[in-house]
Amino acid sequence: MRNLTKALIKWPWIWLSFVWLAAGAFFALFVYSRSHSWIPVAVIALGTLLFTLCWHLVIRNKIQQTVTQLATEIDEELSLRLSALQLPYAVVNRKGKLLWHNEAFQEMLNDYGTELQKKAVFIQEIFPQINYTDERAFFSGQRGAKQFVPLGDRVFSLLQRQTMRKNNLTAILLCDETEHVRTMETLQKERGAAGLIYVDNYEELLKQTESGQHSLLGAMIEQQIQKYFQDRGGIVCKTEKDRFSIFINHEGLDKCRADRFSLLDAVRGIRTSGSMQVTLSIAFGEGAAVYQDNLGLAQVAMDLALGRGGDQAVIKRPEGVEYFGGKAQGETAQTRVRARVKAQALRELMALHNPVYIMGHANGDNDSFGASVAIYRAAVSLSRQAHIVLDTVSFSVRPFWERFQASADYPRHMFLTGEEALARFEENAMLVVVDTNQQSMVECPGILEKTDQIVVFDHHRQAEGAIPALLSYVEPYASSSCEMVTEILQYFNDGIVPKPLEAEAIYSGILIDTDNFGSRTSSRTFEAAAYLKRSGADLVQVKKMLREDYREYMAKARAMQTTEMTDDGFAFAVCEAEGLESPTIIGAQVANDLLNISGVKAGFVFTRINDLVYVSARAIDEVNVQLIMERLGGGGHLGSAGAQLKDMSETEAVALVRGTIRKMQEEGAL
Repeated sequence: MRNLTKALIKWPWIWLSFVWLAAGAFFALFVYSRSHSWIPVAVIALGTLLFTLCWHLVIRNKIQQTVTQLATEIDEELSLRLSALQLPYAVVNRKGKLLWHNEAFQEMLNDYGTELQKKAVFIQEIFPQINYTDERAFFSGQRGAKQFVPLGDRVFSLLQRQTMRKNNLTAILLCDETEHVRTMETLQKERGAAGLIYVDNYEELLKQTESGQHSLLGAMIEQQIQKYFQDRGGIVCKTEKDRFSIFINHEGLDKCRADRFSLLDAVRGIRTSGSMQVTLSIAFGEGAAVYQDNLGLAQVAMDLALGRGGDQAVIKRPEGVEYFGGKAQGETAQTRVRARVKAQALRELMALHNPVYIMGHANGDNDSFGASVAIYRAAVSLSRQAHIVLDTVSFSVRPFWERFQASADYPRHMFLTGEEALARFEENAMLVVVDTNQQSMVECPGILEKTDQIVVFDHHRQAEGAIPALLSYVEPYASSSCEMVTEILQYFNDGIVPKPLEAEAIYSGILIDTDNFGSRTSSRTFEAAAYLKRSGADLVQVKKMLREDYREYMAKARAMQTTEMTDDGFAFAVCEAEGLESPTIIGAQVANDLLNISGVKAGFVFTRINDLVYVSARAIDEVNVQLIMERLGGGGHLGSAGAQLKDMSETEAVALVRGTIRKMQEEGAL
């Protein structure tokens, strides 16, 4: 309409221009051939000029008056209609100041006792949820952006639209969405979740319980489970003697979250004639569209719970995972049936693939190195080509690595760098990963993309980002990966006897991870050590090769001097990395040393390398440091865990860990 009006006002001037051009053409063609040819041209031009002047002075003004009157009438009509609009409507400036509002807006405010002031009323005074710290914040959203804001006991959807960019004016339209929001909340609460419960150690419990009390034990466990979920509106179905299926809505699951699955503590209090505690693995899937998909998520969560050692609850959503419990120190199963089954499965896989690549975690330690050597021996016993992928040789590993390199019994290509392994990797090859189950922590992540024939042996708890393995043997309650693979060797190919040099490398891994057999040991740990001793491991030679460098010894002493202790038994120390070949290993050793101080429940050591701060966390039995490290993006074992913090100083890292511990204590998560 606006463009059309402009055209109607301007067109006589355009018409006049064409007439003058036509007159000029006539004059040029006929002025020399005919003496009076200019007369009609002049008459036409003069008539056109008079018409245009008349249009400009009279008709143009008339049109302008008409358009102005029409715009005024439209504006008045629009104002009347906006004022009478049943929905609250207002206009604010860039600072949120209320410039104009309709009657419905005023009535909305009066209903909740909010009186408008004539001079300084801002929309943020009415809806504090809107952020106006930046004057431009209100205009930063997309055109027509809508948000929900509460007012009293009602909820309104606020639709904003910038009406005048030059003056930064914004129109606000409000719509009462209370019923819609309440309906959505009700539907959300009623959305279903599927769950699974396994009794972790049911068979072991029965062995320690008198036969006449087996039924009583099962009834006590089932009673606790039934009561807990019935109080939260759930349905419990017993599927096997030690397994249950749970169906519960979102509201009931939130109640379980709120008390952090107190069922775990309740069943742990069940007493039998033996000394073993009852522990559960609880898994829930929620957030999917149908129960079947939620059940699939629950199964994934159960795999995580079992891989992390049980005695905990895991909730799996499509966008993430939540962990609860995991406070108890677990007990290693006395039976070796699982180790025998895994050994046979590994043998069958190796028989089908050649060569075999073995890889530990980045910046490998003695446990990673020793476990790799054990798997190497297993592969060679089947006449497979085997290669250990090793990019970085730490100070504690170097003496063993040099002896392998110098020995004529081992080929030069026994050890390959990650780059060499990627270049040589063949189609029929398989990969064995030891001492880690996380994709991001392996020595060479690129090899994981080369094959799906992957086997994992690890003693750390599983978390998100686990390696998708064809065969996985994760035993969180084992002292070390070397202990696990030592058992594998005994059931692999009629019992392999490692060579003395190999036995010493494997033994060093157990020795380091158990802090000289001082922590996280079981009878199976000592049985593995005895097997290695019988295989020819020279314990004196191992001790000599594990002796510390003087600079590292002094670095540990300086780190101990920085120790700060809290009243509730947490110790924090900083280990300088300058001049050290393997600063993270030294940091881990300092964390172990902190546990020798009376009253220390857990020790944390911080080592900065480039832009990363490495956190080594250790505990004996009172604190699960893995739960703390998981909050920081790390993980590990109940008594041995770590994390990597980026772009911060050691001081900031200490403050972050302290704050995390304090928050978890307030939540009851520790």
